[in-house]
Amino acid sequence: MNLIWLILSISAVVRIWGINFAVPLRYGHIDESVVIFYTMRFFTGDFNPNPFFDYPTLYLYLLFFCYLLYFIAGFIFGKFESISNFIAFYNSNPVPFILIGRILTVVFSIVTIYFVYIFAKKLFDRKTGLLSALFLSLNWQHILSSHYATTDIAAVFFTLLSAFFVWDIYTKNDLKSYLLAGFFCGLSIATKYYGGIIFLAIVLFGWKNKKYVGFSFLAVITAFFIGCPFAFIDYAGFLSRFFDRLSVIIGLGKAIPFSSISNNFDIFNSLGYFFSLSTIAGFIYLILKHTKQHIFLLIIILIFLLFFGTWQTLPGRYILALYPFFAIISATVISRIKNKYLFSFAIALFLITTLPKIIKTDTLLSQKDTRVVAREWVIENIPGKSKILRGPFCPEFPNDNYITTIDWHDKIKTGGFLEIQKKFDFVITSSLHSDPEIFTKNLGKYGNKIYEISKESAGEFQNPTIKIYKLK
Repeated sequence: MNLIWLILSISAVVRIWGINFAVPLRYGHIDESVVIFYTMRFFTGDFNPNPFFDYPTLYLYLLFFCYLLYFIAGFIFGKFESISNFIAFYNSNPVPFILIGRILTVVFSIVTIYFVYIFAKKLFDRKTGLLSALFLSLNWQHILSSHYATTDIAAVFFTLLSAFFVWDIYTKNDLKSYLLAGFFCGLSIATKYYGGIIFLAIVLFGWKNKKYVGFSFLAVITAFFIGCPFAFIDYAGFLSRFFDRLSVIIGLGKAIPFSSISNNFDIFNSLGYFFSLSTIAGFIYLILKHTKQHIFLLIIILIFLLFFGTWQTLPGRYILALYPFFAIISATVISRIKNKYLFSFAIALFLITTLPKIIKTDTLLSQKDTRVVAREWVIENIPGKSKILRGPFCPEFPNDNYITTIDWHDKIKTGGFLEIQKKFDFVITSSLHSDPEIFTKNLGKYGNKIYEISKESAGEFQNPTIKIYKLK
């Protein structure tokens, strides 16, 4: 078997393993539940996501197309009678829709790995391409994010594709390269807004041909319009939400402390020690070399580092766009090891230090989430018709015989606790949500904790500690 297909096969296994995490929870991963909700809303005929411009809409439209295929297949085989019947099915059973979204992400993930191979092979040689693909395929953060029906992995793909054609701008300087680099930059922006930073690379590498840069900019706007048309049609709603999110995430107009900048690049956790050290070595190697390839990679990486480094909020998944380039520069260093025994030792060391965390993560994802286990306990131990107050990230009771109130924004919890005692029999809390301090204090005083479950978490949305209280 060709080695690249072996790498892609391994990539698929570690990304599909555990893809059913937290099902049948509708809100197992809050970001993907919101993405899926607004995607399903398109079936009403309204393709304007307003007020949800937190993400641009290209990924949502692609997901809508996948759901449309699912509906057509279901309609042909008699599962769905109409669009309204299809929407009703989603409301009662979100699991197929969650899995379809996650599979779409896996497809983007695997195609990205293949394209890293093509890109590194084009820049250097086949050996560097294979190593680049291997390093990205077994990157923990990339694998974890590939389990989610969210925009992150798709944005990495379009950003990488744009950079691929920026290289052609640098080496060929033809109109086609400018147009393709701009077009895929626009699609990247239409998937996750940070993709716009790639246009700076287009300007830096193509500034001598200002006319072509102008055409490239038009290609950016065209592609962004294709992927996110309502940013133009409903520009008032778009701009309002866009700048609100910009202020929250990037800290627009705020002084960013140095501690935030340093914390933004805690790469040892996301990359692992081997990949982190080889990335640092690769970065030094780029600085010492002066070939076109090394200058190109160095500038691309510096653009992203300077851009992301000053963000106020930067979870690991936000800098996924850097990981393909980290994989390539790591591969440039490892592939230069001439001694076959040292080279084999380096690959073995990479696998030994990487695989245990990946296997552990996928194992945790494939197990029942604490919220699912807690729900089963409630069904077995709490009488039907009981009145339950819960917050976000808690067990869900969609078709169970309970009177459940979800306090999404702590409006009930910030009220008088005496009223809570009158209206509810039980309270369920989650470690993923910070309850008001006064509520937590009163709950400990006027409630008896009758159940608690906690597990090791594979990521930020898995296995919260769940506590169930019976009110006195």
